[in-house]
Amino acid sequence: MHSLAVIHVKNEFLETYVQTWYTKQTQLQIYSNFVSPVKGPKQWASLSNMLPILPIPLRRPPGSPTKVRTKEPDKPQTTERFSKRGVEMRCSKCKIIGHNKRSCKGKVGQNIPVQRHRVDVRT
Repeated sequence: MHSLAVIHVKNEFLETYVQTWYTKQTQLQIYSNFVSPVKGPKQWASLSNMLPILPIPLRRPPGSPTKVRTKEPDKPQTTERFSKRGVEMRCSKCKIIGHNKRSCKGKVGQNIPVQRHRVDVRT
């Protein structure tokens, strides 16, 4: 607002301080061309002389680990994994076998013996 007041006091035209791309005439020229909509690929212009556009080749970024660790050639490749079958779950809250702490249905504050360190206080 201050700049408008100064231009008015100097009796100058505001248009001299505005770039040409902000004028109404320039905006009308920009939007004067009308692009007609195309209903589908059947109406597209054929480009038979154009080479096919291929996707960008993927490259691994630096510092990325390899998917399979390369092992020494004298060591055999083993694919067997250890299973947890036969391992009994024991709840750390109620010490009962068959469930874990997350799925424990025991009441909070049961009469479960808690081991605490005894501190002797001298009086």
